[in-house]
Amino acid sequence: MMKSNKSTIALLHPSKERMRHGIAPRAFLVGVLALTALVSGKGMKAWPGQQSTESAPLVKPAVDGVLDLFKQRPVVALGDFHYLAQEESFYSSLVRDPRFAESVGNVVVEFGGEVSQGIIDRYVTGENVPLTELRKVWTETAGWVPGPTSLGYVNFFVNVRAANLKLPPERRIKVWLGEPKIDWSQVKSWQDLQSYFPLRDDNYFRIISEDILKKQKKTLLIIGTGHLFGPEGPGPVKAKIDAAYPNRLAVVSPFAGYVEAECNERIAAQTKDWPTPSVVGLVKGTRLEAQLQLPNCKYSVNDQHDMWANSEAILYLGAPDSLTVSAMDPNIYLDLDYFNEENRRLRCCTPNEPLDWDKLFQGGTPSQGKFNYPH
Repeated sequence: MMKSNKSTIALLHPSKERMRHGIAPRAFLVGVLALTALVSGKGMKAWPGQQSTESAPLVKPAVDGVLDLFKQRPVVALGDFHYLAQEESFYSSLVRDPRFAESVGNVVVEFGGEVSQGIIDRYVTGENVPLTELRKVWTETAGWVPGPTSLGYVNFFVNVRAANLKLPPERRIKVWLGEPKIDWSQVKSWQDLQSYFPLRDDNYFRIISEDILKKQKKTLLIIGTGHLFGPEGPGPVKAKIDAAYPNRLAVVSPFAGYVEAECNERIAAQTKDWPTPSVVGLVKGTRLEAQLQLPNCKYSVNDQHDMWANSEAILYLGAPDSLTVSAMDPNIYLDLDYFNEENRRLRCCTPNEPLDWDKLFQGGTPSQGKFNYPH
């Protein structure tokens, strides 16, 4: 499970399947960036497409890069490294671009519970929804305890609403909440919570299959990298989609850098002229695949090779040492009822320490420390 740098906020996954669900360190595939040499080389080609060890990846502004992938595949997954502030900001930038509603129009998210689908439908189409009701969208989830608490996730829904208010009803963005239905009032123990975990991947796949692909639609999927990549191949959601709908899914995986500061400095120097954020691809079958690893450098997260080797592109969010943990939604410490319920869930159903109200905002606001894993 993932904890915050305060050791109080956790994303909860079954211990035996911790590497399969949600947050997993596989996401950051990357040392993506050792690729400067690649970008300046000859033979740049559009992606995804013909692959060759002689071809070089393209570097594009991130919104352009993601939207271009939709010209090739109806489902584009953004691997989420939970609580990474710059990545959460990118999600909002993407849905605010007018081209997203026009050419895609759907987004399936891990950080929302299907039991509140009616609430988010009302909210993103412009209805007035009280905060105590709206908050159920991101708190009535099976795989996050407590949470998700990142302000970036909360703001994502606000940005979808803002984009939709400028559009006629028939062109508005639809948000699909991917977490299976759960009644937290009936969850009193770890055993109660455990029964929901096997439902998570099936629920994401059902929505994508029944509501998107069978209806000839497109969707963005925002989901933890553990659902997309496993220790020895595809993660459960990617495997299900690839088996039922071959060549319909494209994956973009973020880059979080290396453990060693000097390695991050080398990457930052090589990528200083790149747009921030940017999408970089192809990966597999190009020179990029062979040059992602810097000598004597260790990725800041594990299992990077499997991720970037099975991704159509990499999401570069800036110099690794500039990446930060997302700010916390202030309502968790401003609203005592909210705080108490999140603490109840931690106490009843996880081995984690309860929330410390005072420490949540020492110094005036919750800390936005440097992003690292685990954090």
